Parts: sequence; C-alpha cells; structure tokens
Amino acid sequence: MTHSRLRAAIYLRISQDATGEGLAVERQRADCVHIAQSRGWEVVGEYSDTVSASNRRKKRPEYDRMVEDYERGRFDALVCWDLDRLTRQPRQLEDWIDRSEERGLVILTANGEADLGTDNGRLFARVKASVARSEVERKSARQRRANEQRIETGRPTPGRRRYGYEIDGVTLREAEAIVVRRMYEHVADGGSLRSLASALTAEGVDPAPGASWTPRRVRYILDSPVYAGNIVRRGETLPSAFVQPIVEPALSEAVRALLADPSRRTSPGPTPRHLLSGIAVCGDCGGPLTYRRGYLCTANLTHPFIKKDLLEDLVREAVARAFITSSAELFPRTAGGREIVDLVAAHERNVETVEVIIADRDEGLVPAPLARRRLLELRDERVTLEEQLERARTSKSAGAVLLGAVHDIIDDLPGAGADYADLEAEVLARFDQLDLDRQRDLVRALLDVQVDHGRNARRRVRVWHRLATHLNPDVILAEAD
Repeated sequence: MTHSRLRAAIYLRISQDATGEGLAVERQRADCVHIAQSRGWEVVGEYSDTVSASNRRKKRPEYDRMVEDYERGRFDALVCWDLDRLTRQPRQLEDWIDRSEERGLVILTANGEADLGTDNGRLFARVKASVARSEVERKSARQRRANEQRIETGRPTPGRRRYGYEIDGVTLREAEAIVVRRMYEHVADGGSLRSLASALTAEGVDPAPGASWTPRRVRYILDSPVYAGNIVRRGETLPSAFVQPIVEPALSEAVRALLADPSRRTSPGPTPRHLLSGIAVCGDCGGPLTYRRGYLCTANLTHPFIKKDLLEDLVREAVARAFITSSAELFPRTAGGREIVDLVAAHERNVETVEVIIADRDEGLVPAPLARRRLLELRDERVTLEEQLERARTSKSAGAVLLGAVHDIIDDLPGAGADYADLEAEVLARFDQLDLDRQRDLVRALLDVQVDHGRNARRRVRVWHRLATHLNPDVILAEAD
C-alpha cells in the first residue's frame, strides 16, 4: 500500500473549552489537515473530544467511535496534533503500537515528534507517555494535598459550581441564594420536594449548573450542610469561617431532620391529581382507592365506589373538625424543628441499639430470651417515636399553615357564643388555600378513610382520627349514607 492511497482519520482533543469558541481545536485541525494533504492522503474522518485523557475512567465518546471505525476498516492512517492529544495512558498507547506493528496502521503527529511506524518513533512515544503519566500522578498528589490544606483552613475544594454560590464556593450568588432560602422554607413549612421542583420548573427558574429541577436535585441541595456555612471533609461536617451561609444552621438542621424522618412518606409514581387517591381504602379488601370518574377499588370493580365530591367533602369536614375540636392536643404551639431533630436522633439511636443487640445475640454474648425482651421494648419505643414524629412533622408541615389560622380564629372567638359553622367555613377556606401535596399530607397524617358498602347498596364513609386515638379509639368524625 502506498501513501497516496491511504485513508486518514484526524483526532482532535482539548481538556476544556472555557470560551466555547473552539479556537484550540481549530488550530489542531489545520495542522493535522496540512500534514495529511502534504502526504497525499485522503481525509475520511474527523473525531474531536473535549475531555481529559488522563483519567481512564472518563469516557471519550469520539475516541471510542474512532477505535470502532478503525476496527471496521474505515481508515489506514491516523493523524493527531500531539501524542498526548491521542492518549496519556501507556496501556492505550500500547494498543495503538500493536495496531501499527500488526496491521500496518500509520500514526503521525502533526508536530513531527512521533512516528509509530519506526522503532525510534515507538521508543520516543513510550518514553513520552511514561513521563506524561508520571506528571499526571504528581499533579494528582499535589491537588490532593492542596485540597486537604484548603479544608484544614475552612475553605471548600475547587470543583463544579454549587447552586447558590460563585465558582469559589464561598461567595453568594444572591439571585440563586434567594431560591435556596425559599426551598428550605418551603420544606420546613411542609411543602413536598415534588411540588417545589414543579413550581421552580413552571416559573422558569434557571436550574444552572444543573440540567433541570427534579425532586432528587432539590433533596440533594437541602441535604447539604454547606448552605449553613459548613464544609464537608470525608463525610464529616466542619464549620467554615469563609463559606457565607445562605440559611441559619437551625433551619438547615431542621430541614435535614425532616427529610430523614422515617414517618415522612412520599408518593411514588406520577404526581397525584386527586385529594384521596391512594389514601382512602376499600372496606372490602383494604386496598387503596384510585380515581376513575369517582373513587373505586381497582382490585375488584364490585367493591365500593363513591363519587369524588361526596367523599372529598366529608373528608374536608373531618379535617376541619379535627382542628377545631382537638388542635391543642394534636398540634401544640411549641412543636417545631428542634423537636423533630431530637426525635429523629432518638429513632436513629433506637435502630443502632437494635443492630447491636442482634449482633451480640448472634455471637452468644447475650442470652436469646433477654435479647428478645429488650428487642420488644425497643420496638414499642420505636413505634412511639414514629407516632411522635408524625405528629410533630404534621404540626411543622401542612398542619402548621392551618394550625396558625385555627389558633388565631379560636383565640378571637367569644367563647360560648361561637358559631361552629362559621369556624368550619373559615378553616376549610384556609385548607383550600394549601397546595394539593400539603392537603394530602395533612389528610394522611390526620385521618384513616374507609369506604364501605351500605344496606340497600347505600354507601357508608367512615373517617377515623389517627392521631387522637389516645383520646377515644372509637371516635368517628364523619359518617354518612
């Protein structure tokens, strides 16, 4: 095969293009095209990556495509501007040398420093690749030490820009910081991650540096202790004198406790569009009711069915009655973030103790009967903690908005002459102002809703007060045919 018949591919690479103008790639292209044309080769392919070649775990899509095209016989020569543009990995270099020696691939660099078709060229390439690899390792060690030093002095390590901060990781980007504060306050007041992500998307809030607003991304931001003015070192949270806090430490701690709350429930799948979907249950089988021109049991269409307005009106009345008749017991004014933090910590200690006792029992360190008694005690304690968590979270979350209104209304009532109907109307008006996620969260925390068959095909709705069963386990707040 003569040089004049060779089909040449050109590989171009830069680690990053800060300006987005592609000038460095254009310079590489011009030099590589020149060397191919000077030898009379036909340029049949061009491949260009903007990624480092130092880390073998990083994917180079165009590099991988070039290798596949060569294996398919689409070119006979390869031109790159410099050998380190092609690879900085000695192992990858050996693959290209094998292709050159065994299959006649011609590899040239535009700067004339390497020709893998000759012994001297291969020797030079191997030495250069080894030196480049060694420099990468030294640079990595220097960067690790520099990062450790930054952390020791309370400064964040460089990297991708964090939402709410400039690239230095310490200076606020105020327009985004306002959004971050709103996110914390939304969840602290009982808003869901899903409703928050939807609202930010609908309002067109720029998600940069992320691609979009999702519940997972919102959780990632709220779970980070950085926004309270901290840095994280090997999983340990440390205070920083340099990172400007966006939210108060107490708010950050309370929100992270809310997210860690084992009683916190999220609805998987599509966003619910109806108040009681998946919350109300079938009286025949206990399965959840869903909405299809009314609430029905999809397990069996002969099971109870009820019209949407009838069921939702009864449940709304039950919510109002729960707040009016027992808000003081269910939602004390003092419930808040600190209580949730303490309860979550107690729950975590309970779970850790269970794990220790089980391990000790399995190793024969604790008699099985004694371990069983202790595990039963811990189970009862855990159930109590989860009930307290749900009550505290409801008071802090969806209930907090309604609770404040109820206390204000009750405080203003004249006492014996109070009109229950007026009070109920005011509470329901406040309930209707909540978004659907908060309404569902509140109903789920307060009530058990069941739809049964009635005599002569009449339907019976039963609504039990979940959090007030300690007052009267048999209380039924609403019942209708």
